[in-house]
Amino acid sequence: MSALLEISGIGKSFGAVRVLSGISLAVSEGETLGLIGPNGAGKTTLFNVVTGFLRADAGQVRFAGAPVDRLPPAERAARGLVRTFQKAMVFPALSLRESLAMAARQRAGQGLRWLGARACHQESAARVERLLAESGLARHGGERMADLSYGEQRIADLLMALALEPRLLLLDEPTAGLSQAEAERLLGIVRRHDARTAIVLIAHDIDIVFNHCDRIAVMHLGQLLRTGTPQAVRQDAAVRAAYLGSLAD
Repeated sequence: MSALLEISGIGKSFGAVRVLSGISLAVSEGETLGLIGPNGAGKTTLFNVVTGFLRADAGQVRFAGAPVDRLPPAERAARGLVRTFQKAMVFPALSLRESLAMAARQRAGQGLRWLGARACHQESAARVERLLAESGLARHGGERMADLSYGEQRIADLLMALALEPRLLLLDEPTAGLSQAEAERLLGIVRRHDARTAIVLIAHDIDIVFNHCDRIAVMHLGQLLRTGTPQAVRQDAAVRAAYLGSLAD
């Protein structure tokens, strides 16, 4: 099966500081890949390159068989390459339902059109109610985003990304600050929504990564140190020395 995402020889520097060096990685449809490493390893920078928020100095990013290096973030998202950020990107004054509707209409490509807008809005409304039901937040649909708890805002942020119907979802520290139960709930929502969605997950919670990911890629000092199954990565001596340490025991 061909890869959904192919990253080949990605390099990125900020002035004299080389942040990414020769990163090559592939992600298949439906796969969950964990991306781990110490702070400063280059994980979020790689996300920024893949999603178009930064231009790589070297290498290529291909999505669904086509190069996307010259496409802006919005164009990549329209093709199904969607990400979240470390901080929940919510609209405080809007209700949860309104926020999801905005994302759903954006996915339909007709949010600001009058012609055919009624059908678009009906389809988007149905998608929103499905997301609310899947997440268990239906009773909070009318509440302002600012009034939701921190954990609910993290889930709302995820739902806005899912409203874009991603083929590949890049999650940057989605479980930060959440309890174990909240983290498990959030990741479960993604899989219940569509098992075909590929996921790349950045998280410092080792248990979450090793329990939910099919493969794990370990970054260190801007380079890809190891990629493999959770068991293989946990047993790798170089990974243990660079990152896992006693956590691997």
